[in-house]
Amino acid sequence: MEAVYKNEELLKLTAGSYYIHDAVVARFDIYQQDFKLCIDVYFASLNRKLKREPQLKIHFIDVIEYSFYYHKSYDFYNVECYKFYKTEKGYYLSLDPYEGVVGEPSEEDQDFIWCESVEGYLT
Repeated sequence: MEAVYKNEELLKLTAGSYYIHDAVVARFDIYQQDFKLCIDVYFASLNRKLKREPQLKIHFIDVIEYSFYYHKSYDFYNVECYKFYKTEKGYYLSLDPYEGVVGEPSEEDQDFIWCESVEGYLT
């Protein structure tokens, strides 16, 4: 697997694309690497069965904070909207953002990861 984009380049790749929006999260991996917490999130397009579209893996490096909630009464895990951008602290992704706040993290955002840097891979 070869790195496709890093940091701001990954933000450009995913902006307005199907890689995250209207995709499903196929898998989460949470682990420590070189004494830093990392999270890998695998996104698959809903159209992947119809077309041969690549899956996107986002590798969140040196995680500052994360929070996810799951209950079996909900589907795992369709992305209907999201926030993904750079902040003063690092890179921020919310897969269940509060709609009242645009362009910055909100305490009302759910299912989020905040990290020092990100890398994207197509599989």
